[in-house]
Amino acid sequence: MSVSDEASGQHDKIVEEIRTSIKQFYGRGEKFRIRHGSTNSTRQTATKGQNFVDTGSLSNIIQVNKVQKTCLVEPNVAMDQLVKSTLAYGLVPMVVMEFPGITVGGGFSGTSAESSSFKYGVFDRNINYIEMILANGDVTHCSEDENPDLFHGAAGAMGTLGVVTLLEVQQMPATTYVHLSYHPVTGVADAIGTLEALTEDTSIDYLDGILFSKNQGAIIVGRLSNECAEDGKMPTFSKAKDPWFYLHVEDRISKRPNGTSTETILLAEYLFRYDRGAFWAARWAFDYFMTPFNSVTRGVLDGLMHTRVLYKAQDASSFSATQYIAQDLAVPFPQVGELIDYSTK
Repeated sequence: MSVSDEASGQHDKIVEEIRTSIKQFYGRGEKFRIRHGSTNSTRQTATKGQNFVDTGSLSNIIQVNKVQKTCLVEPNVAMDQLVKSTLAYGLVPMVVMEFPGITVGGGFSGTSAESSSFKYGVFDRNINYIEMILANGDVTHCSEDENPDLFHGAAGAMGTLGVVTLLEVQQMPATTYVHLSYHPVTGVADAIGTLEALTEDTSIDYLDGILFSKNQGAIIVGRLSNECAEDGKMPTFSKAKDPWFYLHVEDRISKRPNGTSTETILLAEYLFRYDRGAFWAARWAFDYFMTPFNSVTRGVLDGLMHTRVLYKAQDASSFSATQYIAQDLAVPFPQVGELIDYSTK
Protein backbone atom coordinates (compact mmCIF):
# COMPACT_ATOMS: atom_id res chain seq x y z
CA MET A 1 0.00 0.00 0.00
CA SER A 2 1.73 3.16 -1.18
CA VAL A 3 1.17 6.68 0.11
CA SER A 4 -1.37 8.37 -2.13
CA ASP A 5 -1.08 12.06 -2.94
CA GLU A 6 -4.68 12.48 -1.74
CA ALA A 7 -4.04 10.89 1.66
CA SER A 8 -0.80 12.78 2.16
CA GLY A 9 -2.35 16.05 1.06
CA GLN A 10 -5.35 15.63 3.35
CA HIS A 11 -3.05 14.87 6.27
CA ASP A 12 -0.93 17.96 5.62
CA LYS A 13 -4.08 20.11 5.39
CA ILE A 14 -5.38 18.90 8.77
CA VAL A 15 -1.96 19.36 10.40
CA GLU A 16 -1.78 22.92 9.09
CA GLU A 17 -5.20 23.73 10.56
CA ILE A 18 -4.19 22.31 13.95
CA ARG A 19 -0.83 24.07 13.81
CA THR A 20 -2.49 27.40 13.08
CA SER A 21 -4.92 26.99 15.97
CA ILE A 22 -2.12 26.11 18.42
CA LYS A 23 0.01 29.01 17.22
CA GLN A 24 -2.87 31.41 17.86
CA PHE A 25 -3.30 30.16 21.43
CA TYR A 26 0.46 30.46 21.91
CA GLY A 27 0.46 34.03 20.59
CA ARG A 28 -2.30 35.02 23.01
CA GLY A 29 -0.64 33.21 25.91
CA GLU A 30 -3.71 31.04 26.46
CA LYS A 31 -3.78 27.48 27.72
CA PHE A 32 -5.67 24.86 25.71
CA ARG A 33 -6.72 21.23 25.85
CA ILE A 34 -6.77 18.58 23.14
CA ARG A 35 -10.08 17.03 22.08
CA HIS A 36 -9.40 13.64 20.47
CA GLY A 37 -13.00 12.56 19.99
CA SER A 38 -12.72 9.48 22.23
CA THR A 39 -11.18 8.40 25.51
CA ASN A 40 -10.27 5.22 27.37
CA SER A 41 -9.68 7.05 30.63
CA THR A 42 -11.80 6.38 33.70
CA ARG A 43 -11.27 9.91 34.99
CA GLN A 44 -13.91 12.55 34.48
CA THR A 45 -13.19 14.82 31.52
CA ALA A 46 -13.33 18.61 31.71
CA THR A 47 -15.69 19.85 29.01
CA LYS A 48 -16.66 23.40 29.96
CA GLY A 49 -14.82 26.69 30.12
CA GLN A 50 -11.82 25.39 28.22
CA ASN A 51 -9.96 26.25 25.03
CA PHE A 52 -9.87 23.17 22.80
CA VAL A 53 -7.89 22.08 19.78
CA ASP A 54 -9.79 19.38 17.90
CA THR A 55 -7.59 16.57 16.51
CA GLY A 56 -10.42 14.08 15.95
CA SER A 57 -10.04 14.11 12.16
CA LEU A 58 -6.53 12.62 12.39
CA SER A 59 -7.95 9.10 12.09
CA ASN A 60 -6.55 7.64 8.88
CA ILE A 61 -4.06 4.96 7.93
CA ILE A 62 -1.72 6.58 5.45
CA GLN A 63 0.41 3.60 4.40
CA VAL A 64 1.11 -0.06 5.10
CA ASN A 65 4.58 -1.07 3.91
CA LYS A 66 4.74 -4.86 3.66
CA VAL A 67 8.43 -4.87 2.72
CA GLN A 68 9.59 -2.63 5.56
CA LYS A 69 6.97 -4.08 7.94
CA THR A 70 5.72 -0.67 9.00
CA CYS A 71 2.45 1.24 9.07
CA LEU A 72 2.21 5.02 8.79
CA VAL A 73 -0.81 6.05 10.80
CA GLU A 74 -2.53 9.08 12.30
CA PRO A 75 -2.96 9.13 16.09
CA ASN A 76 -6.74 8.62 16.32
CA VAL A 77 -6.72 5.31 14.47
CA ALA A 78 -8.16 2.69 16.81
CA MET A 79 -6.52 -0.67 17.40
CA ASP A 80 -9.21 -2.71 15.66
CA GLN A 81 -8.98 -0.45 12.60
CA LEU A 82 -5.19 -0.77 12.58
CA VAL A 83 -5.20 -4.55 13.01
CA LYS A 84 -7.83 -5.06 10.30
CA SER A 85 -5.75 -3.02 7.85
CA THR A 86 -2.42 -4.66 8.62
CA LEU A 87 -3.79 -8.22 8.66
CA ALA A 88 -4.84 -7.69 5.04
CA TYR A 89 -1.09 -7.46 4.30
CA GLY A 90 -0.13 -10.39 6.50
CA LEU A 91 1.17 -8.12 9.27
CA VAL A 92 0.24 -7.34 12.85
CA PRO A 93 1.61 -4.76 15.32
CA MET A 94 4.15 -6.17 17.76
CA VAL A 95 2.13 -4.77 20.65
CA VAL A 96 -1.66 -4.54 20.36
CA MET A 97 -3.69 -2.84 23.07
CA GLU A 98 -6.40 -5.28 24.14
CA PHE A 99 -9.31 -2.83 24.00
CA PRO A 100 -10.18 -2.21 20.32
CA GLY A 101 -11.04 1.46 20.82
CA ILE A 102 -7.64 2.45 22.23
CA THR A 103 -5.88 4.60 19.65
CA VAL A 104 -2.35 4.56 18.32
CA GLY A 105 -1.75 8.03 19.73
CA GLY A 106 -3.18 7.01 23.08
CA GLY A 107 -0.91 3.98 23.20
CA PHE A 108 2.13 6.14 22.49
CA SER A 109 1.26 8.97 24.86
CA GLY A 110 -0.13 6.74 27.61
CA THR A 111 2.45 3.92 27.83
CA SER A 112 0.53 0.76 26.97
CA ALA A 113 1.90 -2.61 28.08
CA GLU A 114 0.19 -5.72 26.75
CA SER A 115 0.75 -9.48 26.68
CA SER A 116 3.58 -9.24 24.11
CA SER A 117 5.38 -6.50 26.04
CA PHE A 118 7.63 -8.97 27.89
CA LYS A 119 9.17 -9.54 24.45
CA TYR A 120 8.81 -6.19 22.63
CA GLY A 121 8.41 -3.64 25.41
CA VAL A 122 5.58 -1.16 25.78
CA PHE A 123 3.78 0.12 22.69
CA ASP A 124 5.87 3.27 22.28
CA ARG A 125 9.05 1.18 22.03
CA ASN A 126 7.75 -0.05 18.69
CA ILE A 127 7.35 3.37 17.09
CA ASN A 128 10.00 4.36 14.53
CA TYR A 129 9.24 8.05 14.41
CA ILE A 130 6.55 10.63 15.11
CA GLU A 131 5.43 13.93 13.66
CA MET A 132 4.57 16.45 16.37
CA ILE A 133 3.29 20.01 16.69
CA LEU A 134 5.03 21.86 19.52
CA ALA A 135 3.38 24.36 21.85
CA ASN A 136 4.48 27.31 19.69
CA GLY A 137 2.99 25.80 16.53
CA ASP A 138 6.21 24.44 15.03
CA VAL A 139 5.96 21.07 13.28
CA THR A 140 8.85 18.69 13.94
CA HIS A 141 9.83 15.06 13.44
CA CYS A 142 11.27 12.88 16.19
CA SER A 143 13.02 9.50 16.16
CA GLU A 144 16.06 7.75 17.64
CA ASP A 145 18.21 9.84 15.29
CA GLU A 146 16.25 13.09 15.00
CA ASN A 147 15.34 14.98 18.19
CA PRO A 148 15.80 11.79 20.26
CA ASP A 149 15.30 13.60 23.57
CA LEU A 150 11.85 14.78 22.48
CA PHE A 151 11.07 11.37 20.95
CA HIS A 152 11.69 9.56 24.21
CA GLY A 153 10.27 12.35 26.34
CA ALA A 154 6.97 12.44 24.47
CA ALA A 155 6.41 8.70 24.95
CA GLY A 156 4.17 8.31 27.96
CA ALA A 157 3.96 12.07 28.53
CA MET A 158 0.17 12.24 28.03
CA GLY A 159 0.52 14.80 25.26
CA THR A 160 2.10 17.42 27.50
CA LEU A 161 5.10 18.09 25.23
CA GLY A 162 3.17 18.55 22.00
CA VAL A 163 0.47 17.21 19.72
CA VAL A 164 1.44 13.99 17.94
CA THR A 165 -0.01 13.97 14.42
CA LEU A 166 1.63 10.96 12.73
CA LEU A 167 3.40 7.76 13.80
CA GLU A 168 5.24 4.97 12.03
CA VAL A 169 4.37 1.71 13.80
CA GLN A 170 6.54 -1.40 13.51
CA GLN A 171 4.84 -4.61 12.37
CA MET A 172 5.65 -8.31 12.36
CA PRO A 173 4.39 -11.24 10.27
CA ALA A 174 0.90 -12.30 11.31
CA THR A 175 -0.41 -15.85 11.59
CA THR A 176 -3.94 -17.19 11.46
CA TYR A 177 -4.02 -18.72 14.92
CA VAL A 178 -2.70 -18.48 18.45
CA HIS A 179 -2.03 -21.65 20.44
CA LEU A 180 -2.98 -20.97 24.07
CA SER A 181 -1.95 -22.87 27.17
CA TYR A 182 -3.38 -22.24 30.63
CA HIS A 183 -1.09 -22.83 33.60
CA PRO A 184 -2.88 -22.95 36.99
CA VAL A 185 -1.09 -21.22 39.86
CA THR A 186 -1.83 -21.41 43.58
CA GLY A 187 -0.90 -17.94 44.72
CA VAL A 188 1.17 -14.82 44.16
CA ALA A 189 4.57 -16.45 44.65
CA ASP A 190 3.65 -19.31 42.31
CA ALA A 191 2.39 -16.85 39.67
CA ILE A 192 5.54 -14.71 39.82
CA GLY A 193 7.82 -17.73 39.65
CA THR A 194 5.92 -19.12 36.67
CA LEU A 195 5.99 -15.79 34.85
CA GLU A 196 9.71 -15.30 35.44
CA ALA A 197 10.47 -18.78 34.10
CA LEU A 198 8.23 -18.42 31.04
CA THR A 199 9.68 -15.06 30.01
CA GLU A 200 12.92 -16.90 29.22
CA ASP A 201 11.16 -19.11 26.65
CA THR A 202 11.80 -17.51 23.25
CA SER A 203 9.07 -19.57 21.58
CA ILE A 204 6.38 -17.66 23.48
CA ASP A 205 4.77 -14.66 21.78
CA TYR A 206 2.15 -13.62 24.35
CA LEU A 207 2.17 -13.93 28.13
CA ASP A 208 -0.24 -12.67 30.77
CA GLY A 209 -1.88 -13.81 33.97
CA ILE A 210 -5.00 -13.50 36.09
CA LEU A 211 -5.38 -13.94 39.85
CA PHE A 212 -8.95 -14.84 40.75
CA SER A 213 -8.06 -14.88 44.44
CA LYS A 214 -4.90 -14.94 46.54
CA ASN A 215 -4.91 -18.72 46.17
CA GLN A 216 -6.05 -19.30 42.60
CA GLY A 217 -4.94 -17.94 39.25
CA ALA A 218 -3.72 -18.73 35.77
CA ILE A 219 -0.76 -17.82 33.61
CA ILE A 220 -1.79 -17.72 29.95
CA VAL A 221 0.77 -18.46 27.23
CA GLY A 222 0.23 -17.72 23.55
CA ARG A 223 2.24 -18.87 20.54
CA LEU A 224 1.58 -17.65 17.00
CA SER A 225 0.90 -20.40 14.49
CA ASN A 226 -0.59 -21.09 11.07
CA GLU A 227 -1.63 -24.59 12.13
CA CYS A 228 -4.90 -25.31 13.89
CA ALA A 229 -4.62 -27.85 16.68
CA GLU A 230 -8.37 -27.99 17.33
CA ASP A 231 -10.36 -31.05 16.29
CA GLY A 232 -13.68 -29.39 16.92
CA LYS A 233 -15.02 -25.84 16.97
CA MET A 234 -12.60 -23.16 18.11
CA PRO A 235 -13.73 -20.96 21.01
CA THR A 236 -14.57 -17.34 20.30
CA PHE A 237 -14.99 -14.38 22.66
CA SER A 238 -16.61 -11.68 20.50
CA LYS A 239 -20.21 -12.87 20.20
CA ALA A 240 -23.07 -12.28 22.63
CA LYS A 241 -23.33 -16.01 23.39
CA ASP A 242 -19.60 -16.36 24.04
CA PRO A 243 -18.14 -16.36 27.55
CA TRP A 244 -16.14 -13.39 28.75
CA PHE A 245 -12.51 -14.39 28.41
CA TYR A 246 -11.65 -14.23 32.11
CA LEU A 247 -14.60 -16.52 32.91
CA HIS A 248 -13.40 -18.90 30.21
CA VAL A 249 -9.93 -19.00 31.79
CA GLU A 250 -11.39 -19.60 35.24
CA ASP A 251 -13.45 -22.47 33.86
CA ARG A 252 -10.40 -24.02 32.16
CA ILE A 253 -8.26 -24.09 35.29
CA SER A 254 -11.18 -25.23 37.47
CA LYS A 255 -11.63 -28.27 35.26
CA ARG A 256 -7.90 -29.02 35.31
CA PRO A 257 -6.42 -27.45 38.46
CA ASN A 258 -3.29 -29.59 38.53
CA GLY A 259 -2.22 -29.52 34.89
CA THR A 260 -1.87 -27.36 31.81
CA SER A 261 -4.71 -27.25 29.27
CA THR A 262 -4.40 -26.03 25.68
CA GLU A 263 -6.54 -24.76 22.83
CA THR A 264 -6.28 -22.82 19.58
CA ILE A 265 -8.10 -19.60 18.69
CA LEU A 266 -7.99 -17.13 15.84
CA LEU A 267 -5.41 -14.35 16.19
CA ALA A 268 -8.06 -11.63 15.78
CA GLU A 269 -10.11 -13.21 18.57
CA TYR A 270 -7.09 -13.35 20.85
CA LEU A 271 -5.98 -9.75 20.39
CA PHE A 272 -9.26 -8.25 21.67
CA ARG A 273 -10.29 -11.07 23.99
CA TYR A 274 -10.84 -8.75 26.95
CA ASP A 275 -13.12 -6.30 25.11
CA ARG A 276 -16.39 -7.77 26.34
CA GLY A 277 -16.61 -7.02 30.02
CA ALA A 278 -13.51 -4.79 30.04
CA PHE A 279 -11.47 -7.63 31.53
CA TRP A 280 -13.91 -8.16 34.43
CA ALA A 281 -14.67 -4.56 35.39
CA ALA A 282 -18.17 -4.60 33.85
CA ARG A 283 -19.22 -7.11 36.48
CA TRP A 284 -19.42 -4.20 38.92
CA ALA A 285 -22.23 -2.72 36.82
CA PHE A 286 -24.33 -5.82 37.44
CA ASP A 287 -23.81 -5.41 41.17
CA TYR A 288 -24.49 -1.67 41.04
CA PHE A 289 -27.79 -2.12 39.19
CA MET A 290 -28.67 -5.24 41.21
CA THR A 291 -28.82 -7.41 38.10
CA PRO A 292 -28.14 -11.16 38.18
CA PHE A 293 -24.75 -12.05 36.69
CA ASN A 294 -25.11 -15.10 34.47
CA SER A 295 -24.78 -16.14 30.84
CA VAL A 296 -28.36 -15.09 30.03
CA THR A 297 -28.08 -11.55 31.40
CA ARG A 298 -24.62 -11.13 29.89
CA GLY A 299 -26.02 -12.15 26.51
CA VAL A 300 -29.05 -9.89 26.73
CA LEU A 301 -26.92 -6.91 27.79
CA ASP A 302 -24.01 -7.72 25.47
CA GLY A 303 -24.42 -4.54 23.41
CA LEU A 304 -23.63 -2.54 26.54
CA MET A 305 -20.70 -4.69 27.64
CA HIS A 306 -18.08 -3.73 25.03
CA THR A 307 -15.36 -1.32 26.11
CA ARG A 308 -16.26 1.48 23.68
CA VAL A 309 -19.78 1.64 25.13
CA LEU A 310 -18.60 1.20 28.72
CA TYR A 311 -16.14 4.08 28.46
CA LYS A 312 -18.78 6.36 26.94
CA ALA A 313 -21.19 5.45 29.72
CA GLN A 314 -18.71 6.14 32.51
CA ASP A 315 -17.52 9.35 30.87
CA ALA A 316 -21.12 10.61 30.76
CA SER A 317 -21.62 9.86 34.46
CA SER A 318 -19.74 10.14 37.73
CA PHE A 319 -20.08 6.43 38.49
CA SER A 320 -16.49 5.38 37.88
CA ALA A 321 -14.89 8.52 39.30
CA THR A 322 -16.88 8.37 42.54
CA GLN A 323 -17.08 4.60 43.11
CA TYR A 324 -13.88 3.05 41.77
CA ILE A 325 -10.30 3.76 40.79
CA ALA A 326 -8.95 2.00 37.69
CA GLN A 327 -5.20 2.37 37.36
CA ASP A 328 -2.52 0.39 35.55
CA LEU A 329 0.65 -0.14 37.59
CA ALA A 330 4.12 -1.33 36.64
CA VAL A 331 5.64 -3.07 39.64
CA PRO A 332 8.93 -5.01 39.96
CA PHE A 333 8.40 -8.74 40.58
CA PRO A 334 9.74 -8.63 44.17
CA GLN A 335 7.13 -6.03 45.20
CA VAL A 336 4.06 -7.60 43.58
CA GLY A 337 3.12 -9.68 46.63
CA GLU A 338 3.37 -6.69 48.92
CA LEU A 339 1.16 -4.60 46.62
CA ILE A 340 -1.49 -7.31 46.42
CA ASP A 341 -1.49 -7.72 50.20
CA TYR A 342 -1.90 -3.97 50.63
CA SER A 343 -4.62 -3.57 47.99
CA THR A 344 -6.72 -6.47 49.27
CA LYS A 345 -6.85 -5.40 52.93
